[in-house]
Amino acid sequence: LLAVWIANAVSRPLRQLTRSAEQIAHIAPDSPGLVNRGGEIAQLTQAFHAMSRQVSSQIAALEAERSKLSAVLAEISDGLLILDAAGQVQTINRAAQDLFNVTENEAAGRSLIEVLRLHQVVDLAEAARQSGQTQTTILELPGRQLTLQVIAIPRHLDDSEPVEPGASPGSVPGVLLLFQNLTRLRRLETVRRDFISNISHELRTPLASLKALTETLQEGALEDPPAARRFLSQIETEVDALSQMVTELLELARIESGRVPLQLEPVDPAALLEGTVDRLRLQAERAGLQVSITAGDLPAVLADPVRLEQVLVNLLHNAIKFTPAGGEIRLHAGRFSENPEVFVLFSVQDTGIGISSADLTRIFERFYKADRARSSRGTGLGLAIARHLVEGHGGKLWAESTEGRGSTFYFTVPIAT
Repeated sequence: LLAVWIANAVSRPLRQLTRSAEQIAHIAPDSPGLVNRGGEIAQLTQAFHAMSRQVSSQIAALEAERSKLSAVLAEISDGLLILDAAGQVQTINRAAQDLFNVTENEAAGRSLIEVLRLHQVVDLAEAARQSGQTQTTILELPGRQLTLQVIAIPRHLDDSEPVEPGASPGSVPGVLLLFQNLTRLRRLETVRRDFISNISHELRTPLASLKALTETLQEGALEDPPAARRFLSQIETEVDALSQMVTELLELARIESGRVPLQLEPVDPAALLEGTVDRLRLQAERAGLQVSITAGDLPAVLADPVRLEQVLVNLLHNAIKFTPAGGEIRLHAGRFSENPEVFVLFSVQDTGIGISSADLTRIFERFYKADRARSSRGTGLGLAIARHLVEGHGGKLWAESTEGRGSTFYFTVPIAT
């Protein structure tokens, strides 16, 4: 009996230490207090207490770091994936989930090809893992109109990190994939390139005419007064075209930067249409066109009358320019409701040559001219200015057209409340 009692007295603390060690192994540092006995068991008890506190501290620190990392990954605007040595997805942030339309649960633990279905990305990640060097490529996704820069960064083990079986310090156990969305930058680059190309084209024509006219005058046309007057008149026309281009460019820049404040006041929609037609009536009659106005009993709109008439004049002038003789142009104003706001919808409809579907998406860009408009006079800035002015009023401008059957331009302006 004495031997049994002594054995239990010795083994009981050891069993408690065993249970505490098991709890620590299962991340349960708040284990019950250990029995403090003398001798070696007391030392072992103190060692377990110290180990428990240290493990708890390290776990808390790791949890804090993981929370910070999760917060950073969630806020990064670039897509990010972390792959393990087998090429399976360990981590995917919110941006990558949105970019590839996949959830974290669907991606975790699956191979890269299953998640993205993009062999180019898989090959890039494998090249980074094999070479141990960062790899970069540009990925085009035409179906989604996306341009991505993909960066594959190998993750190297150093001497301080635990080495998995089969791995050695300096090996590459995984790859980090970074997806940077360059779609907007590419679009801006395209707009910039088109802008330079268009303005170069628009400047080259009048400058070439001016050079030819001045050379002709220098070569003897000055001695012929009627010819000289005719050439000087043409020079004046070209200079006026250049002046108009510069003026419209400056005005467009001021409008886009918000340096042209709108003087908003209640304005009668019918009066706007009538004032526009009065300004261009003579031009329409010379072109052999019939212009009509329809406007019901409408509330006043909150608008800058000068700027809004500028929009209507631009649209009506284009309709006159691209409608053959004998055609008809209709100006209309009516209610247009988009809950909870109410707008007045203005429209300018013609029976002209129309606009192709390819051109229709670009006609509001600076300097852009549809193929059939390239031979006509104009800077190609009028519609861009009109769009910015309408948007400045809180409305929107769009167009509908059937090639060969005419076009209709619409824009909305909120009513005055």
